Amino acid sequence: MRTSALLTGIVMALAIPLAGPAVTASADADGCAEGVLSDFNGDGRSDAVVGDPTATVNGLAGAGRIIILYGDGDGRVGDGGRDVLWQGEEAVNGIAEAGDGFGSALAVADLDCDDYTDVVVGTPLEDIGGAVDSGYVQVLWGGASGLSISRSSTAYSQASFSQPVAAGDQFGFAVDAVEDVGQGGTPNPDAYALAIGVPGATVSGHANAGAVAVRAAYDGGHENHWITEDHVGIPGAAEDGDRFGAAVSCAYLVGWADTIDCAIGIPNEDVGSKVDAGSVLLVQDIYYDDELLGIGLGQDAPGVPGAAEAGDFYGRSLDTVQVGGTARLAVGAPGEDVGSDANAGMVQLFSSDTEDLTIGTALTQDTPGVADSTQAGDIFGDEVAWIAPGLGDVRTRLAVSAPKEDTASGANVGLVQVFPTNNLGAETTWTQASAGVPGGADAGDMLGDSLGMVAGAAERVLLVGVPADAANPGGMVNVIPFGGGTPRAWVVGDPGIPSAGSDSFGAALGSVTGGSD
Repeated sequence: MRTSALLTGIVMALAIPLAGPAVTASADADGCAEGVLSDFNGDGRSDAVVGDPTATVNGLAGAGRIIILYGDGDGRVGDGGRDVLWQGEEAVNGIAEAGDGFGSALAVADLDCDDYTDVVVGTPLEDIGGAVDSGYVQVLWGGASGLSISRSSTAYSQASFSQPVAAGDQFGFAVDAVEDVGQGGTPNPDAYALAIGVPGATVSGHANAGAVAVRAAYDGGHENHWITEDHVGIPGAAEDGDRFGAAVSCAYLVGWADTIDCAIGIPNEDVGSKVDAGSVLLVQDIYYDDELLGIGLGQDAPGVPGAAEAGDFYGRSLDTVQVGGTARLAVGAPGEDVGSDANAGMVQLFSSDTEDLTIGTALTQDTPGVADSTQAGDIFGDEVAWIAPGLGDVRTRLAVSAPKEDTASGANVGLVQVFPTNNLGAETTWTQASAGVPGGADAGDMLGDSLGMVAGAAERVLLVGVPADAANPGGMVNVIPFGGGTPRAWVVGDPGIPSAGSDSFGAALGSVTGGSD
């Protein structure tokens, strides 16, 4: 498909009206401290969390672990003490086992409104009983002593949502969490939404059709929902191999007062005869299980640029952000062909106010003004991350990775491009050959295999995972500050980041975008 011909403007003149009255979400109404964004121990300094999901732990290959990087007095994210956690360590529940993949997915939010940020950890290859790779999710609670030091983690499985624990479900393959759901004064801890992707779930006999589990806290209680394409109000139908829930991102997106909508990626959805074309479903108002409304946002939806094609994997990556009265959604389609360049990749942009969803540009590396061009196999859009304004910066930006970008340094070196939403052609391109960026650009690095954003108290940084970095076996994370400051890196073997057993440090990153009302 030729998408470059569609790139004539930032926003198309089309809006999709969505159900529900036009209202303004009242975040912070429930008493959560505004600005508690990434502070696990409540010291006012900004912390980060990095996954090493295939690390060897206590001789158990692939058990996985996470590294907590605390802030210190210099104001920089993650520059202080470090802690390493795995299943069974300190107050983390469970037992480390070979192949679990603890830390494969991460989300960060203050779920219980106690002014300590919490971390949601997905372990999608956890075996429960005889159910191989059924999956498992834990909330690690922040506290004055640090993350999950004195308070036992809270665990979830399919059984938490009245579903059978089944082999191959990969419960926790994707996770997202939204804190501070405005409730007009309802006390803590009931002020959050937790969404868990279960892309391997069997639905109505269809293997790997997929599901999303949602735990929503509202008005002093909790509701648990199990959402599939066979759910009443959801368009489409569950089919073999769809992988519904392989990506999920939730936010105040459209419409109803003080409630959350979730964008759900279905990257392996077949559209007609087009295998793995992919699709995205926007589920409105997840608090009302008997009244769910799903809106399809695939490339065959009215007004969405382009057309579904085999192998697009539309919905492979998702991210959302809310800034003032505008919410934004980015959808990655890394398998999109651009002209004759197969799998060059594309990102579709959407924005909304409290009433309408507006379809934006189909962004590629051929967008006018972008300092690069499409190449076959780049997989631009493999990961996306919004960067909200803050600390004097008034611009909203979108980071997009192309981890298989070839450069003069070799094949699959990778790059990340950062686009201001008010001028998509004025992007900044980052590689490990960029001035000031640590490390070196080498073939096979796959820079941008993961992306994250930490909007801290004194610094805002883009985290760029390089778990396959050639010069740093075991992995690394590039830390790119906004608003001044020199790029730096967290590298296996640094103080507090163990080299023994490390295999994929940086494969998952805890992201706190910020920017809510």
